[in-house]
Amino acid sequence: MFDNAYSSPEKLGLEMIGEAQWGEADYSFDLTVVWRHKESGDLFYADDSGCSCPSPFEDYKGIADLTKATRHEILKHIADVAAERETYSGGSLIDAADLLSKVASLR
Repeated sequence: MFDNAYSSPEKLGLEMIGEAQWGEADYSFDLTVVWRHKESGDLFYADDSGCSCPSPFEDYKGIADLTKATRHEILKHIADVAAERETYSGGSLIDAADLLSKVASLR
């Protein structure tokens, strides 16, 4: 397994808050993931998609590869992605709702 923000967040001082898998995961991935930096409390998110060949977020080696954002900015991003994905692929509204709930409860 690759060391990156997805497979080894602890190596970057991160904890994963949650993820949403958009659409069906048949030999592919289309993810939005949210992390929190353990020391600073800063929040980050990233989106990645691909077939079964690459690993999710394999190119996300450091915090600089993630998007730093406020809780409200992340909530908006998740809602925007859910609306976009839902219109053409059915999206995973359960995953989106779960991730929205987890992010909304952060303090």
